[in-house]
Amino acid sequence: MNLDQWREQMQARLAPLHDQCAFAAQRGAGLVGFQETRRFEVGSTFKAFVAAEYARQVAAGQVDPGMRLTIRPEDRVDSSDMTDQLLDGATIPLQEAAEAMIAVSDNTATDLVMGVVGAEKVRDLLHKLGLGDTTFPDSTRSIYERFRAEPGWRPVACLTTMQDLMVFYTATVNARSLGDDATELFLNLMRQEDILQGTRWPNDVTCFRKSGLLEPPPQFAMGMAGAFMSNGGEVTSFAFALNVDFPEDAEIEDSPLEPMTRVFSEGLRFGLRDLAGEGIA
Repeated sequence: MNLDQWREQMQARLAPLHDQCAFAAQRGAGLVGFQETRRFEVGSTFKAFVAAEYARQVAAGQVDPGMRLTIRPEDRVDSSDMTDQLLDGATIPLQEAAEAMIAVSDNTATDLVMGVVGAEKVRDLLHKLGLGDTTFPDSTRSIYERFRAEPGWRPVACLTTMQDLMVFYTATVNARSLGDDATELFLNLMRQEDILQGTRWPNDVTCFRKSGLLEPPPQFAMGMAGAFMSNGGEVTSFAFALNVDFPEDAEIEDSPLEPMTRVFSEGLRFGLRDLAGEGIA
């Protein structure tokens, strides 16, 4: 199976979603996709951008990964599974916060890291890497605060294209544009989701990825992007997104979203296995 055949299979798997999804994959000069130049909301997938700038600053000696960050009541954000277990006033190392940002998508930890590295510095990095159609939030707290203040507002964490995500992962993983030391730090962070979940891929390829989910009405969004690296060092970047209008205030399982998320999740699962497996050329 070559990349063109992979694209055809993905389009068949995701056909019930029509234009509500997008995907792309790149290996070397070969790039395939569906709606890859259209902007989609990808939720916490943007935290990989923070990880890249964090790794760059650590490698440059600009920040100390061992510095301890204090968790104050005003720092807390919803969906923070790791830091919610710590009392107000507790401290955690910056490196531990960065790992929680990727492994469990902890929002409080993300904002702690962003407070150190700076949102503008992350935007500068994205510009230098060539991402021209990507938005980046000031913090995760800013998203929740605006949503609560403006109930009719459609929450925005990160609008981007699958093509921009290909640019990002091709630059950071394949071209090692962050520099060797920063790249190793970045790759270590981007393995945290697989390490936590105990995920194993065909042929022992290594995966560097970040998933995202944004579910307050009026939109439901899922995303995932990353890169596989074979034992021989060959890199395959990938990106997926699903955006669905979701006006009803209901749990996913009790709404029309459930079959759509199942189609997307199953398509993504098989698509990733195919990319990591033998025979993709």
